[in-house]
Amino acid sequence: MLKRRKINNKNIRLFECCILIKGYKRSVILDTQRYTIDFVPNDLLEIIKKGKKKTIFDIMSKMDYKDREIYQEYIDFLIEKEYAFFIDKSEISFFPPLSLKWDSPNIISNAIICYNAQFQYFDILSQLDSLLCSSIHFLFFEDILFDNLNNFLLLIDNFTFQSIELLLNYNNSFTIEKLYSLFKYKQIKKITFFSETNIDLKEDKIKVISGEKLTTYNSCGGISKKMFTLNLPFFTESQLHNTCLNRKLCIDYEGNIKNCPAMEQSYGKFKDTTLKEAIEKPGFKDLWFIHKEQIDVCKDCEFRHICTDCRCFIKDPENIYSQPAKCSYNPYICKWEDQDNYIPVEECGAYSKETGFVPDKKKIETLNKQIWGEEDE
Repeated sequence: MLKRRKINNKNIRLFECCILIKGYKRSVILDTQRYTIDFVPNDLLEIIKKGKKKTIFDIMSKMDYKDREIYQEYIDFLIEKEYAFFIDKSEISFFPPLSLKWDSPNIISNAIICYNAQFQYFDILSQLDSLLCSSIHFLFFEDILFDNLNNFLLLIDNFTFQSIELLLNYNNSFTIEKLYSLFKYKQIKKITFFSETNIDLKEDKIKVISGEKLTTYNSCGGISKKMFTLNLPFFTESQLHNTCLNRKLCIDYEGNIKNCPAMEQSYGKFKDTTLKEAIEKPGFKDLWFIHKEQIDVCKDCEFRHICTDCRCFIKDPENIYSQPAKCSYNPYICKWEDQDNYIPVEECGAYSKETGFVPDKKKIETLNKQIWGEEDE
């Protein structure tokens, strides 16, 4: 139970690591130090704004009893959860706002490489290294024997990449002991196996997707709670950049250099174009700067700055600002697709080529009343 506090003559201020993200129906407090989120009413944003300029006493003295009780509950919640603190007005200047500027020394920060035994990998890895790439995902559409994979990883081990993730099809050359042995390469952070049969593995860093085979690029682009990133670098990057494609480079199975291997646009083949030349070609960096405040539906979502984004699989291929096609959340009713009373976003408004998605406020208010038993906030 939250502890009741006396009305005081101080201001209330959020810790700078605790960030409010306002959605259509509710907000979240993102704690970038504890990597957690809490759902809060949108009204709380107004309380925080007022608390920066006026003392709690000044605000509450002009309220009736009922509003004062609600306001006090909000204050108690913020203090008990350690999201906020009391401060004298004279001390406010000692706590400057957090800078939301983002930058990175990486020319390319992450890459997706589709494995092809014909590629010259020392050349590819050397060029990625020179671009200061820190993370690489390798996709193995063709089966690779364990010994060949081990030799491939020995090559990678000569470079200074921070994170390597492997996605490959399981075959009989792998044993449980051999799989675990791959983590002797410290750069490997995760291995995802696609297997037509069930495999019993207890290693947290190994994920098994049973009943499937990795054959296409179409498995990417999914949006789910499991993909949320709750740290400050991700939040600040999301303010003006795309959280999937920013500073990303991909080489598909045919050797085409792209923003994403699932996209059609190519900026040259690796055999005759350097990676540095490719990223300087007109259009390559355009998608880096499409962010969630510009995207249909996403701009109304309380999760927008902790969520990834896809510009390949979108609901309207002719509108680059269209909502990700594989998103299963509706921010207008705060429901995921696997929850009771879920309603698709399309039933909460209308799509138009001229305007994009336009929410129907009256319809949304009615839907929320039916689902939650109360008026939309």
